[in-house]
Amino acid sequence: MRPLPRPLQRPERKGHTGGAHLARLSARNAARVMSRPLRLTVYALCALLWSSGVLWLVLHFGFAQQGPFGALPNPWEPTLMRVHGLLAVGAVFLLGWIGGGHILTRWSSARNRRSGLVLAASGALLIASGYALYYSTGPLHDIASATHEWLGVAAASVALAHWWRVRATR
Repeated sequence: MRPLPRPLQRPERKGHTGGAHLARLSARNAARVMSRPLRLTVYALCALLWSSGVLWLVLHFGFAQQGPFGALPNPWEPTLMRVHGLLAVGAVFLLGWIGGGHILTRWSSARNRRSGLVLAASGALLIASGYALYYSTGPLHDIASATHEWLGVAAASVALAHWWRVRATR
């Protein structure tokens, strides 16, 4: 009987055993699972996304134009919504990437788990309410609108609480 062939291994993976490589990382590197460029990209994208949403709220509720038949949207609102929507696509992609990497590798550590869960749940609810804003009408649209607006404004404090807490534990 012929022996089974040995599985092919990439040279950089030789001797790699599942998740055991995390245990071999130094304490400094284990705390830094997310790379600096990825972290800066997340910060910048979240800041731009939040800013575009808050600016839209300010224009929508504070600077509506008056027309002959009542209030009209500010002329900058459609442009801001397009920018916000484009940034949201990137944020959804990054949330999936972070969920597949950062969250899964850090889950076994209880440190910052609660604030990370709140942050991930807030992101998921913002995605769902943003989707509902685009595709719903009537009462569901009103609920999605209020949820998205309030949670969107509060999301900055949720994110800052998680990031500052992480920074304090390094």
